[in-house]
Amino acid sequence: MENQVKRGRKPKDNIVRETKITIKFSEDEMERIEKMAEYLEIPKTVATRNMALMSLEEMEAYKKYGILQVAKGIIKTSDWLKEFKKNKPETTLSQA
Repeated sequence: MENQVKRGRKPKDNIVRETKITIKFSEDEMERIEKMAEYLEIPKTVATRNMALMSLEEMEAYKKYGILQVAKGIIKTSDWLKEFKKNKPETTLSQA
């Protein structure tokens, strides 16, 4: 059996990346990603992965310092208030 020629460039690290995720972007978002990838002279997929990992690192730092816990509390309170307003029976001054 002959040696098979591998195509493409060698990975720069030894991390095996086998898990895939599919995400959708608006046309505007995709255009922004394409412009950034072009500016950085890297493929769109690499740019998108790098941006996702940078955001993940930021979110992990926010979690470490409790910022995410506060944000979650604010979101839950906001959601609760919206539901409360939606389900609150109408009262008039004469009923009070």
